[in-house]
Amino acid sequence: MKTLLIAFFALSTFISIQDTETIYATFDGMENEVYYFSDEADTTHVFDAIADEAAKKFDLTNERFNGKTFKITYSTETIMDEMDDQIEVLTIENLEILSK
Repeated sequence: MKTLLIAFFALSTFISIQDTETIYATFDGMENEVYYFSDEADTTHVFDAIADEAAKKFDLTNERFNGKTFKITYSTETIMDEMDDQIEVLTIENLEILSK
């Protein structure tokens, strides 16, 4: 039992907890595989990835979605980069279009 607890603790230190949040923002475009959105307060939101499920719903590589407003559900994961610095990776988990 003690070995099982040690293994669980060791494994849990390598797993990052993901938080999920929702925002409403307008798609500004994509550059270098990064997705840019802006909200009503002119805050730019930068997403590093998109989940397969969301990508199937909307192909954001198509410029016809530029200027469209979405409800965006995203997760935040903290990872270590090559220099052992913590960085946050934001991934779009779900998209719902609000304006056509």
